[in-house]
Amino acid sequence: MKNKKQVINIIDKLDNSRRNQIIFLSLLVLSALIIRLYIFPLDVPFFNDSQDYFWYAIDTSLLNKFPEGHNLTNNGWPIFVSIFFQLTDSNNFLDYQNIQRLIGVIFSVATIFPVYLLCTRFVKKGYSLLGATLFIFEPRLIENSSLGTPESMYVFLITSILALFLSTDFKKIYLAFFIVGLLSLVRYEGILIIIPLSIVFFLRFRFKKKDLFKYFVCITVFCLIIIPVGYLKNETSGQDGFVSHISAGPKYYQTSIEQNSSSSIEFLEKGITNMIKFLSWVQIPIFLIFIPIGIILFLKKNDYKKNLIVLTAIMILIPAFYAYSRDFSETKYLYALFPIFSVIGCFTFKKIFDLFDRKNLILGLILIGIILSSSIFVSWKMIDHEHYRETYQILSDIGKRDIVINGDIGTYGGEFVYFHWVRLHNIDEFPVLKKSIPTLELSTAVQPARIEKEQSNQTEEITYSKWKNKMEINNFNEYLLLLKEQNVTHLLLDGKNNVRLINDNLRNDLRKIFENENEYEYLIKEYDSKDNGFNYHVKLFKIDYDLIKEIEN
Repeated sequence: MKNKKQVINIIDKLDNSRRNQIIFLSLLVLSALIIRLYIFPLDVPFFNDSQDYFWYAIDTSLLNKFPEGHNLTNNGWPIFVSIFFQLTDSNNFLDYQNIQRLIGVIFSVATIFPVYLLCTRFVKKGYSLLGATLFIFEPRLIENSSLGTPESMYVFLITSILALFLSTDFKKIYLAFFIVGLLSLVRYEGILIIIPLSIVFFLRFRFKKKDLFKYFVCITVFCLIIIPVGYLKNETSGQDGFVSHISAGPKYYQTSIEQNSSSSIEFLEKGITNMIKFLSWVQIPIFLIFIPIGIILFLKKNDYKKNLIVLTAIMILIPAFYAYSRDFSETKYLYALFPIFSVIGCFTFKKIFDLFDRKNLILGLILIGIILSSSIFVSWKMIDHEHYRETYQILSDIGKRDIVINGDIGTYGGEFVYFHWVRLHNIDEFPVLKKSIPTLELSTAVQPARIEKEQSNQTEEITYSKWKNKMEINNFNEYLLLLKEQNVTHLLLDGKNNVRLINDNLRNDLRKIFENENEYEYLIKEYDSKDNGFNYHVKLFKIDYDLIKEIEN
């Protein structure tokens, strides 16, 4: 009887006590916020897609309208961010980027509430709290939350849609369709969610003719969002951002098949292979234990709730498949599945608690396991923000020079983009329009160079693909010709691997130069980051082309 009493203490206590639910959720929110702020990359400039969203938000906040001249598919995220930029009083561009990151963190943490609510549509509140725990400590979402990209907002909205739609209150159902419109602004593929909502709506209310007519209200609410925004986007960028990009998928396949002699089977195989690979990878570490069993238990249900989840998952997987068939190797396309994984995980929790008597021990082990595995994974995969902070400081020093350098440095990839932010390093007034950013005295070579070569009595341009395929620029001597053709005055090296220099022979040559600089008389060192106390080791050499000629002669 003691064990039976424990069941009541653990499950029913959480399920029946609103106070306990609030305390549990509050602790989750606090823990989630602390871990996200702990890894928050304060004062580290953007180096990924977030910089495009940043400039769109800046221009929108200054112009109070959709800005022109931006190659941005989705503008929902930067428009929302621009509201907070307008309320910010600072001359430092990094303050604005920190705000953009912080908004992402807030959305990531806030998603715990719709996830919890969604789980309660399927299981008891006690199990739903564990589902929320499963979600909020997912390590990829933790890391992604501070990148300044729209994924956190996208996941928050899609989870809210599912939770609201499963309500019995039609006002909440109307709100769900409204949010689908907002979701489509954040990422255009969000418009696909209208399909499962519509199908399940008719399945759910097929015996209530009065309620069926309410669907037209739902669609009207949805259209009130996407039609005017689509029109404005088309006016400023020449595309609506919805139909234009969904239709781009089939066009891409057709063009690739015609130009590259590829087949639809190849795209299908690549998409399936990568989909399986990344779906398996995102199960690690947290979902791996709970999802396989949970799927079996979940699929035993036979109601409109299950149908909604299954159809939504399919809609999420379609654009992911498109991305993976094009060899985009990112897990972010699957993040919208994580709330669904949390729901499925709840069924596993229920099964575990039904099987074991020592409920307190089981609960403790689950919580410790989730938090510990998440922390280890975050530490393992965490971006080296200190490296990028140093990169910005180093390039700020180098960027003050009136020189021309090679454009291919990169230990991890993306470092070179920091010269973009160096332009704002000493700016007196910010924010400014993107087109008004001052230029650097320093300039970089465009890689690869437009070099013409005689071949088969025809003039042929050396393209990036040829370089990438190791057909050109095989060693440092050839590379020097490339640099001279572009009037490059200085060579910038980091001693590791330069991401754009695909050829291994060239990479090894550059590494030898970095390690044995005294053997190259025509390279005069002008900067060494170690002399300034940085861990990231970068060297800048002036190239004496005249001395090279003397040595050759």
